Amino acid sequence: MYKIIGADGQEYGPISKEQVSQWIADGRLNRQSVAQKNDAPGWKPLAEFPEFAQAFSTIIAAGTTSRPGFASSDSLVAPNTGLAITSLVLGICSVTCLSIFAGIPAIITGHMAHHRARRAPAEFGGTGFAIAGFVLGYCSLLATIGFLSMFIPTLSPALSAAKDRAESINCMNNMKQIGLAARIWSGDNKDKYPFNVSTNNGGTLEFCGPGSDGFDTNAAMHLLVMSNELSNPRILVCPSDHSKTAGYSFPALRQWNISYLLRTGTNIDESNPTQVLAVCPIHGHVLLCDGSVQQGKKKK
Repeated sequence: MYKIIGADGQEYGPISKEQVSQWIADGRLNRQSVAQKNDAPGWKPLAEFPEFAQAFSTIIAAGTTSRPGFASSDSLVAPNTGLAITSLVLGICSVTCLSIFAGIPAIITGHMAHHRARRAPAEFGGTGFAIAGFVLGYCSLLATIGFLSMFIPTLSPALSAAKDRAESINCMNNMKQIGLAARIWSGDNKDKYPFNVSTNNGGTLEFCGPGSDGFDTNAAMHLLVMSNELSNPRILVCPSDHSKTAGYSFPALRQWNISYLLRTGTNIDESNPTQVLAVCPIHGHVLLCDGSVQQGKKKK
């Protein structure tokens, strides 16, 4: 394989011996055209390559001439530098006004132009433009990251507050669904909640176990009976409660799949609408027997 220096001073190749011979035959190269073989050190005129003696003999016999010492400038087309120049323009824009909106395209186009210029220098050029383009793009990207990092500490509290509000709203919706499920179940069971109905009649009265804090220790049993009304065990975990794991099915429901604290007792029913049915230990939301949820305050 050979490399050729064209009339415009640009390097072309690598090209095969046959291609060089063809260019000699076409008058694009002459005996003084400078070439290099197989990356061998140094460049020398084509006249010093014995493998092309026959090609030059044919040219002389045919009376073909060309400008001494160079390939014809009108036959060796200058490499395409469009993509490299585009990268440079985008890079300049990125450091002046458009920031990453021009910086990232400058980096991409710069690397593409640089890669193909190295791979096929006879077709593509502008290596310097490409390097300048992606370097400017990287500079704008780093500057943007540094600028944003100055504001992240001030944005973090606002983002955290927004997340807390969203989780609080989801928690209240969970509790409303629990309240609605309890009321639907009671509507089919003489207006009584499961913990006030005997197991002989499909309830969980015998499983009631009030704790010292006033909440039942067997909440999983009472909620399991209402599985048809609840439909999804995931609503039994508060979005902010990282100590619990959302259940994947009601048959596998356990106490560690439930965030909400449930109150039981004979006075906990729809005839006492202001009685507390459940409480969220994270947000302090309170579910009343009438199905409404009173917003609480999240514990620090």
